[in-house]
Formats: sequence, structure tokens, C-alpha cells
Amino acid sequence: MDPEDYSELIADLAPDLRPETTPVRNAAGRTTASVVTAPRAVPDFAASAMDGFALDEAALASARNGETIRVVGDTPAGHGVNVLQPGCAVRVMTGAPVPTDSEAVVPVELTDARQTGPAPYAIKIDSLPSPVPPGWNIRPIGEDMNRGDIVLPAGERITAAGVGALAMLGIGEVETLRTPRIGLIVTGDEIHGANQTGETGTEATTASIFNSNLPMLAAAARGLGAEPIEATSSDDADELLSVLTRMQAEADLVVTTGGISAGAFEVVRQALEPDHSTFRRLEMRPGSPQGYGRFGALPMIHLPGTPQGAFVAFHLFVGSLMTGQNLRQRWRKGILTGSGLRRHGNAVTFRPGTFTESGEILAADRARLPDFATADVIIRIPRATDSPQGDESLNAGTVIDYLEC
Repeated sequence: MDPEDYSELIADLAPDLRPETTPVRNAAGRTTASVVTAPRAVPDFAASAMDGFALDEAALASARNGETIRVVGDTPAGHGVNVLQPGCAVRVMTGAPVPTDSEAVVPVELTDARQTGPAPYAIKIDSLPSPVPPGWNIRPIGEDMNRGDIVLPAGERITAAGVGALAMLGIGEVETLRTPRIGLIVTGDEIHGANQTGETGTEATTASIFNSNLPMLAAAARGLGAEPIEATSSDDADELLSVLTRMQAEADLVVTTGGISAGAFEVVRQALEPDHSTFRRLEMRPGSPQGYGRFGALPMIHLPGTPQGAFVAFHLFVGSLMTGQNLRQRWRKGILTGSGLRRHGNAVTFRPGTFTESGEILAADRARLPDFATADVIIRIPRATDSPQGDESLNAGTVIDYLEC
């Protein structure tokens, strides 16, 4: 089974998160629960795009003849609009409302007026474009957004710019999904926790390894806008079941790592198959062993224990569940550079990659965790098709699929 098919198979494990009201100033990183539409236009009045003078058609015609134009009003930003008398001008600042009959705003730099101080009694205009474009230097109503425009679709992660767009519309609160809680359980007798080091703090005990999966996946969960709940379990099935029982009251989704292959000490598989979970090998590398299921109502995803396999699978499958998009919908397109990437005959393979200064993607030589540590993206390398056309490598200039990581 390809990873895309597997993503669709497990799609119903996505947590069902109730909406809640969030102040816009605290909404960055949250996910919209429904479509947010603009309650008003921005700007909702015709506004000056420059510091200058608003003129009607008669005043523009006089200016072309070199005549002096009388100034009949002064409008700073944030103040009410002035009435423009025919053939006259009103001084307007950037962002200020322009009078209804204005044809253009002439920048102050094109006049004989001082750029600071009180408004002059009259101005002369040194030069004008020929012809003057309609609405020159006037921002029309709705230039940024019209009333009813979609500002943020449902399921969108709110960024800092999104917060600004909502605030620009005067929106103070937004409906977001409750922050999901992802339970992370790293299994294995061989795992050595960071608080279990010896005196030097740099060496694991004999025959054990440092627990890299737990802090790595906790950071990845936070990157998805989720709250991680961290736990470990030995290779004792009863201990794992006890941890899962505690997670039922806390987590919206549980992700385990390790213990899902075909060996004699595969604790996740032994504790959960067949009553709770299903396990299979996907045609992908790294991360071939995978599993999924439910512990009561609690959805579970089971990832391999190798750090690179857990890292890739988390981004592919947990990322899809948390964004509400299947993997096929999430791939982006990029251009490969550098030496060719060989395609595997039996599996889709994944390789870390970085963006070059020109925006192309350069693949790393290997797919170990230290290679992903400096990567921008996960590159998808399709399996070979056994075609008679010879070399099926992905060469420089090829369009590739990738995910940011």
C-alpha cells in the first residue's frame, strides 16, 4: 500500500475538536472552525494613497493651464471628509478620506506647497501625467477586501498576518478549534530518558539509547498547533495498557513509536493486536511498519521506532489528520537540482531536501535523522515502474512532490 492510500484509510481517526471562541490577539497558531468573512469593506471609504491634494476635474484642467488652485480644506487621517468646492483642492494625508467629487490626489511633491505645516491658501502644480489616470492615488472602497469576501477558510491555521487581517476588519474574536492534545508514547526497554543519564550527562547506559523520539515528536506536535502529552513505556504490555488508559482522559489522539514490527518483543503489537489495532507494512522507506486503531474511543497511530521513520511518518500521517487533508492534497510542487535521485523498485522513498537561493530543491545524500535536522522539506521519490526506457532517476529540472518539515 502506498502512503497516500494509507492516509485515506486512516482519515477517520482525525480528532473531532469542538469550536471555541478565541480573542484575535491570541489566535495565532490556532485553526479556524468555520469560514471567516469580511463584515465590512477595507477601506470602507475612498482614501488617499498619498500625502497631497484632492482635485476635481475642473481643478485638474486649471492645473494643466498653470493656474493657481485654491485650497478649501485640510483632512488629516482619521478625520471627517471635507467638501470639495468645484475647481478647488483639499489637502489630504495618506489614509484620509477624499471628497466625493475627487478625480485624483496630486502628491505634495508635485506642487509648490510645503510638505509640513499648515495647509496653504493656494497651490500651483508643477507637473501632471498626461492623461491623469482615473482615481489617481485614490484607494477605492473595497480595494483590499469587500464585504462578504472570505478572509480565512475553515480549517486554516491562523498566522500573524491572519491576525492582522482580522484586526483590520475590527474583528475581536474568532471561532477556532480547541487546541488538540496529542499523546506521545515512546516504547522500548532500550530507551534511555534524558533525566536518566550518568554523571557525565552524555552517555547512555550499556545497551540503551537516548530517547530522541519523544522530544522530537513533541516539537513536531507543537509545530502543528497541538499540545503534546509525553509518556514512555517499557516492553511490558501491561505497562503500555496502563499508559493508554491514562491517556483516554487526556488525549484526542495517541501516537506511539516502536514495538510494531514482527519480532519477539514488539510490545505495541502484542498489547493491541487484534482487538484494538491493525498493523501493516507500507511500500515506503523510511517508515515501512505502520499501525492504526482505537483504544476504546481514543484514536491511535503507531509509528516505527527508528527516529527517521518516526519523523517522516509523523509529518505524512499525523500531519494529514491534524490539517484535515489527506496526503495527496498536501503535496507541493518544486524543481529538483543537483545530482539525480534513484527510484526504488518496490517502494516510495523519502529524502530530506533544502531550498537553494534560486528556490530549487537540493536533496541530501542520505535520509538519516541528522540529514533531516538541516532540511526544509521531505522529498517524495516515486517507485520505479520497470519501464523499458532505461534510467528512471529523478534528475535536475524534474518537477517533484515535497512537504515542508
